Amino acid sequence: MPSPTLVRTIVCSYTRDELPAAWLAVFRRFERVIERAGLRVRVRLDPLEELPERFEVLVVPEELRERAESLAGVARVIATTRTDATTAANDLVRELQAGATLTAERRRPGEPRIVVHRGTEIL
Repeated sequence: MPSPTLVRTIVCSYTRDELPAAWLAVFRRFERVIERAGLRVRVRLDPLEELPERFEVLVVPEELRERAESLAGVARVIATTRTDATTAANDLVRELQAGATLTAERRRPGEPRIVVHRGTEIL
């Protein structure tokens, strides 16, 4: 049985042409659920055309599923909607905590939160 993939980065992605307000809510939902679970996983918001070099999970709207799967490589693609974002995020956290196919490190007590800044914006 292959070892589980260590998840360090989750990317919530959209097209460069349009960032719907509903998709910001999806990003924030994943960010909060991961934070509450105490996992050492970074949640990013990036356009599909400018994905980071390394990521293990890609979250996209349903209409971008096929395009995302062609760009994701070995990363897990999760297609969701604003309505189903909480369920999708909670399912992902359960899978990360179970550690069968995906896993994540837990934050240590008192560990400082790493924040990346670009100008005045926190990434």
